[in-house]
Amino acid sequence: MKLLFVGCGNMGGAIAAGALRALQNLELTVVDPNVVRARALLEEAENARFLADFSSLQGEAFDLTVLSVKPQQFTSLSSEAVAVVGSGAVASIMAGVTIDMIEKTLGTKQIVRTMPNLPALVGEAMTVAYSEESIPEEVRGGVEVLFKSIGEFTWLESEEQINAATAVAGSGPGYIFAFAHHMTEAAKATGLQPDVADLLVRQTFLGAAKMLKEDERSALSLKKAVTSKAGTTEAGLRVFENPTALPEICHQAVEAARVRAIELAEG
Repeated sequence: MKLLFVGCGNMGGAIAAGALRALQNLELTVVDPNVVRARALLEEAENARFLADFSSLQGEAFDLTVLSVKPQQFTSLSSEAVAVVGSGAVASIMAGVTIDMIEKTLGTKQIVRTMPNLPALVGEAMTVAYSEESIPEEVRGGVEVLFKSIGEFTWLESEEQINAATAVAGSGPGYIFAFAHHMTEAAKATGLQPDVADLLVRQTFLGAAKMLKEDERSALSLKKAVTSKAGTTEAGLRVFENPTALPEICHQAVEAARVRAIELAEG
């Protein structure tokens, strides 16, 4: 598979590293002005090409190009870049840039819009994707294999759902990190040493997350399993699950993030 990455920051580097691990006979080309950084992120890519621009790629075709640049960088792509990228299938990870916008810039209709999240850096991403029905199955299959190399993957039924998915999975790690931070501060306030509080919270989140992934029971069922009647968990949950507390806050946070995703796409 001939794979081209346009941009190789942390997220692009994580996806490229996943491709190197998962794909056989991979021919990887990376175009990024910061070649030194790109090489450092992909030290295991012994046979990959790292280029600062598209000048040496004119007339070359790729099975798939991954657009992992910032939206403002995309709108300023050179004509050389557009000629190369627009000649084949494209998978975009750019937030807020619609398929229509990409099509108008590149002139290709073979576009898959994806949204991986930050845990791609540790191989535990949640990636959602959408493409028009006209996209060839081999392109969709290639995209799915690529993004499964960095975690879980699912297709969405409409492009509009990407905004909702962004509000949950894209922004979700930030919510979890914030919750962990406040849990740690609360633990320290009880008199626990900072390093102990930090360890307790990190391992508790890790263990609970692993149960969510590996146990077939729903989150609600798992919550009930750990909650003894009149016990400590029930006492804590009574505070969290006051109707105006965590339930309402979660709905407000996800909706605020969804609306902002729409605003970014329209702006």
